[in-house]
Amino acid sequence: MTLSVNLYNPRFALVQKLIAALFLENYGDFKTHCTYQHGQLLVRLDSHSHLVFACQFNPENMVPYAITEPDIYIQKQNQQPTSVSLTSLMSHFIESHWWPVGDSQRVLSKWHEVVQTVDLLAQQAPVSQATDLFEWLALVIDRPNHPFAHAKASLLSVLENWTEQQVHWWAFPQEQVFTRQSKVAYHLLLNDSQQQYLQAKLTDLGDDYIALPLLASQIVLAREIPASRDLEFTSELGLATSSLRTFCHPNDLLVHIKMASSATPLGAMRTMPPRYLYNGDCAYALLQDILQRSKTLTQNVKLCDERQWWSLSTHRDMLQCKGEIGVQLRCLPAHDKQLVLSMAALNHPYAWHMLAQSGVNTQQFFTNLCQRFVQVGMNFLHYGVVPECHGQNIILYINDHDDFTFVLRDHDSLRICPQQLTANKLALPDYQINWHTPNTLVLPDLTELAKYFITLGLQVNLYPIAKAMPQGGDEQAFWRRLHLDIETCLEQINDEAFTAWAQRHVLDAKLWPFKAVLAPLFGAADDVTGMPSAMSTIINPLISVTQCRQERVRDFAN
Repeated sequence: MTLSVNLYNPRFALVQKLIAALFLENYGDFKTHCTYQHGQLLVRLDSHSHLVFACQFNPENMVPYAITEPDIYIQKQNQQPTSVSLTSLMSHFIESHWWPVGDSQRVLSKWHEVVQTVDLLAQQAPVSQATDLFEWLALVIDRPNHPFAHAKASLLSVLENWTEQQVHWWAFPQEQVFTRQSKVAYHLLLNDSQQQYLQAKLTDLGDDYIALPLLASQIVLAREIPASRDLEFTSELGLATSSLRTFCHPNDLLVHIKMASSATPLGAMRTMPPRYLYNGDCAYALLQDILQRSKTLTQNVKLCDERQWWSLSTHRDMLQCKGEIGVQLRCLPAHDKQLVLSMAALNHPYAWHMLAQSGVNTQQFFTNLCQRFVQVGMNFLHYGVVPECHGQNIILYINDHDDFTFVLRDHDSLRICPQQLTANKLALPDYQINWHTPNTLVLPDLTELAKYFITLGLQVNLYPIAKAMPQGGDEQAFWRRLHLDIETCLEQINDEAFTAWAQRHVLDAKLWPFKAVLAPLFGAADDVTGMPSAMSTIINPLISVTQCRQERVRDFAN
């Protein structure tokens, strides 16, 4: 299917993402090198040259520079402007006098990956079914304000060959495999004749072997596992989802298969450490407990069941095992809804076109979506948890503008505040954590916990959805709506202490947390297992709402 570049041009959008990231993170003191003149953003590179971007300027917006044309130029003193290609853009930034000292070759290599991926995504969509197309849109848009999100490393091969994914079956000694399941993976993924074939192979090896599927890139690692055996059998999974390492089940639309990978997109190995998977089981139980206590959450939220998993590597300590080989089944709840899509797809304007074609009142749906998303997030926060709430990890089941459900997945990233859990008489999950590595799962107080709802939920998820709306141009209208939705939710929760905290740290705070990605990515080693990021700050966009209200009150009083 061909998508109109008038709605979204991935190459053009990449330029906007880069400017947004540099501005929001103020990388290399970027803001001081920017000047707006007569419909153009001028970015000074040195004393005699600057980059030129056509743009609109709105100082009230979170990112005041909105790039309006794909063409980029470099203007050198006393010379005519010359065109700059997207591929060479990053080299101009790196060579500027203000760019921080670092591994320039790493940055350029990542940028090359990004441009290569974006070139593929700018081509015709290789799908026709609505569910597959929504997943493709989520892949095309990826993370907002993250210009390197499309640096997919070896996962790019999945994108280049957008067909059913072939997996290779190997057998491993049971003692090498971390799992909590009595069922075996091949019973859940293969048809009867395939199961019989593998069962015969395993019988020849003995009863102490487990068969697991591997991506082709994992075979080298499999050979390093003591006593591993190649079963010389392949099968197919369905199409990839937007993460490029989770695949549809070949026969069941409600099941996805997540695979470990040696790829390092976004500067992190996409392995599946067993401690993550175990923690996900603990988080799932905690979320179930919370849903049973809250009518609001029960009405709006369902959980993906991710408790069937297998993980292994050469290391036998759960806390040290990186899970270079692993598989997890993600079982979505049954439903009677017309549409299934990840919230990330709503970052793409074409998703709104598809919703409208399906008969959804998009304006009313967006109003309800904001209200209920805030309601869900703030209620979870009140109980002392923040689920993984960026768009790729929340599925929407939709019938119409008022009939939709949030489905949460990726439970191994459930962040908790023990203090708040205890206050709500909730048992603490038995998280297995390697305290020698960075940990963002267990937070000391509500303010630290709330950073992940504000950054991932509001900034990375809801805010770009508002921008992608057909009528999404008025950013201040969105922040006013968000302010009202939070206030309304606090009235419904009706907890005086929680309301006072939220008023101070969410609504009235001068600064909001912000997830910086550029500096952490440029300085990270590729063997970490989490996406490199760091907490920074930006001006709270809700402050303008408060100030306007205060000014109206003063005007009325006078």
